[in-house]
Amino acid sequence: MKFRFISALLFLGTLFALGLSAKAQDFEVKDYQVSVRIDKEGFFDIKENYDVFFFRQKHGIYRDIVLNYDVLGADGKEERREISLSNIDVPNHKFDADGEFARRLFGTSQIRIGDADEFVEGDVNYQINYRVKKAFLHNKEAIQFYWNLKPTGWFADFKDMSFRIQLPEGVRITENNVFIYSGSFGNSSESEAFDVSVTGNEIVGKAKPGFNSSYGEAVTLLINLPPDSVKEIKPLWPFWSDYGWTLLILALILTFYLIWNRHGKEEPSPMAITYFPPEKMDPAMVGFLINDRQDSMDIISLIPYWGAQGLIEINEIDDGGWFSKKDTEIVKLQELPAKPLPSYERLFFEELFDGKNSVKISDLKDSFYRKMDDCKRLLKKEAQKYYLEKSRKVQGKVTLGLILTIMFVGFAFLFFWGFIATIALVLTCIALLLLNFYMSKKNPQGNEIFSELKGFRQFIKTAEENRIKILIRESPNYFEDTMSYALAFGSLERWSDKFDALGERPPEWYHTPHGSYGSMNNFSKSFSRSMSNTQSNMVSQPSSSSSSGGGSSGGGFGGGGGGSW
Repeated sequence: MKFRFISALLFLGTLFALGLSAKAQDFEVKDYQVSVRIDKEGFFDIKENYDVFFFRQKHGIYRDIVLNYDVLGADGKEERREISLSNIDVPNHKFDADGEFARRLFGTSQIRIGDADEFVEGDVNYQINYRVKKAFLHNKEAIQFYWNLKPTGWFADFKDMSFRIQLPEGVRITENNVFIYSGSFGNSSESEAFDVSVTGNEIVGKAKPGFNSSYGEAVTLLINLPPDSVKEIKPLWPFWSDYGWTLLILALILTFYLIWNRHGKEEPSPMAITYFPPEKMDPAMVGFLINDRQDSMDIISLIPYWGAQGLIEINEIDDGGWFSKKDTEIVKLQELPAKPLPSYERLFFEELFDGKNSVKISDLKDSFYRKMDDCKRLLKKEAQKYYLEKSRKVQGKVTLGLILTIMFVGFAFLFFWGFIATIALVLTCIALLLLNFYMSKKNPQGNEIFSELKGFRQFIKTAEENRIKILIRESPNYFEDTMSYALAFGSLERWSDKFDALGERPPEWYHTPHGSYGSMNNFSKSFSRSMSNTQSNMVSQPSSSSSSGGGSSGGGFGGGGGGSW
């Protein structure tokens, strides 16, 4: 068994090696020359000259350069460094290079050389020129030029190589300040494959006979330059360069708060304790106005509202069996009255029965949700008469502004600060969009009604038995007349318990398979479960199917590689 396992690993390893070899054998670099001119202003210009031999027809080559690195700063702390490229040119060849936005977005730059309509074969010469900024390591003891002359990611063999480094005018160093590393990634032993000499302000290196550098191997040069010999390129305001996005997000939040404080914050309204809901206002509208939001339970609260008017009756259905679930049947006893009614109430009644005299709640699953959405939209529309028109307009403008911020400012964040800043902006905008749903300010009429609603809700939560007794004597159907509003407030069970203690009987329009409930407590629990089940069935949607000097080889800036295409 062990032999078979080892054989399988060797076989897979051979296939992998053959795959890399096949990639590499499309072409080879017979001779590679690199020239670097270091400028005292803090950048350097590179010329890479490739004498390439293609073993079969190809369109050309591509060069990848990594731009983002984690480095140790002068204070010894790790920092994220993003080098920049400019002045990219490939003389005498057609080429395409990633733009600034793509380079910042992906942290790499690709230079693709060749023509998709033409093929090359045999010997071809390519020269790639570009300028590099922010790629020096500024330490107290020295300024380091640390660059992968030949990075690990080239899918080709390099048969010969030389380099020439021109230092700024007047800068002199000795050979003891020049280190070259070659071989596999991470090799920290100085290379013996190159002859290096320093003359004046020029460093020259040439590979010894028999040199070969393959995929996964690098040639890295490290030069220690005197302090202050090369200027350090720093942003005018480092904090802005790294964390300026946080200030913009804070400014966005502050702007939203100022707008909300002026156009969305409700005026103080005293709570007026009342024992009845506002006259001629149904529980759906009450549920909306109490929290400025159209919930599905607001619409469902119309069901007990109709029960109290004698329009419907509700039957619990028990299909029997150990694992059966109870269902609910709503039976229409009368049509809605011909008098003017809110559009959402009439639509809900008509769509609920859909021309039939009764409906099972389970039959509404995965089919009623669109009708429920239509009812909620009509509820919101009719509720607007209690809100300031200007507040609604501001809400729309804020929504549009936040969406445009995600679309356009998000790209700017991605360009200047990257993914983390962009994700933070998007999440902030989404949170503000959710808060913007509450950017609604009631008009004087709405504030007056809201004061009554707060008082009525508070009474339902805290009412004493003696007060309820008096109300029942004055209005024998007090519980039936108020239970739909308690449901809209989310306090039905608490409200029912108060009547249970007084020995009140449950509504006669609600039936169980065995008759009616004897106690208000049992009724409230059963009715609450029934309404919860009604809500889940009315809003459920069908599920959609899915388909299925301390350096090392390859350790410097200038990582990447290349290949043919």
